[in-house]
Amino acid sequence: MSQADGIETPDVTVLIPTYNRFDLLAECLETLSSQSYTAVEVLVVDDGSKENIGQKTEQAFPDVKVIRLSHNQGFASAVNVGLEEVKTPYVFLLNNDMTLEPDCLELLMETMKESEHSMIAPVVFFKDEPEIVYSAGDRIRRNGRPESIGFREHKSDLKIPEMIFGVSAGAALLKMDIIDAVGPLDERFIAYFEDADLCFRARLAGYSATCVPNAHAYHVGSASQEGKTWYRSQQCYRNHSLLLLKCMPFWLLVKYAPTILREHIHQTSMILSSARCEFGLARALLIMVRADLSLMRNIPHALVQRFHTRKYCRLKTRQLDELLEA
Repeated sequence: MSQADGIETPDVTVLIPTYNRFDLLAECLETLSSQSYTAVEVLVVDDGSKENIGQKTEQAFPDVKVIRLSHNQGFASAVNVGLEEVKTPYVFLLNNDMTLEPDCLELLMETMKESEHSMIAPVVFFKDEPEIVYSAGDRIRRNGRPESIGFREHKSDLKIPEMIFGVSAGAALLKMDIIDAVGPLDERFIAYFEDADLCFRARLAGYSATCVPNAHAYHVGSASQEGKTWYRSQQCYRNHSLLLLKCMPFWLLVKYAPTILREHIHQTSMILSSARCEFGLARALLIMVRADLSLMRNIPHALVQRFHTRKYCRLKTRQLDELLEA
């Protein structure tokens, strides 16, 4: 951090993609204004909201920069638009439904600057159940499924490993060097697992991640999806396959083929059950077909990206295998 004429020069940009729900965004921005770490600039990307997010934000928070997208492009695209505007060495990705303890960002930045890690996560709790953990970073199972560490555990039972596989884009501090090295979020993912894909690529490139136990954030929980569990199931089904095709080494695909197949079948049942509950069997089957067609359209992209990933891969297959959890 440098100073000129007594004014701190920001060294971290807080990047918040948002779609509607100014009430949540306003609460998020309020907690940012109360942070003990002040060398910060805040950037909101309005992903084609129907609400007048830009005007409301500029009136209530005049120091916050707002980028307005003409139409809804999805989480990954909105984040990437924001990343193009980041000039600081660090970026803190933050969902609009997150709030932070006053010292959260300071503790994350302290760890970032004093450790060898390039991806840092806080412990995130459910806002309406502040004793219950939402996430303490991410793990990747041997079946290729990304999962939140500590999900729904009581905070007194939480055990966080010193090193984690990756971080959730809902609240994640990153070195911008990662984006320069492996690229931004993959917009083909649209939403869900796009952060796991970025972390997987970063891990392959030799970057590491950790969670700071005493840095706390609070999450409303799928507020932007407004209860559309079928959409989440559809995206997880599709993007799980894309993640494996892009990032998982061939020999690990072979080694863990049975458990990967079981996970694929499980996710198929999740789409059908969630969509059937909301729309009935006929439309549930149509949603399943559309998910498969979307997956097939994106397989060539995933294979091309797999080739590019090999170019910067520094992690040996054996080392990656040791990072995967049963």
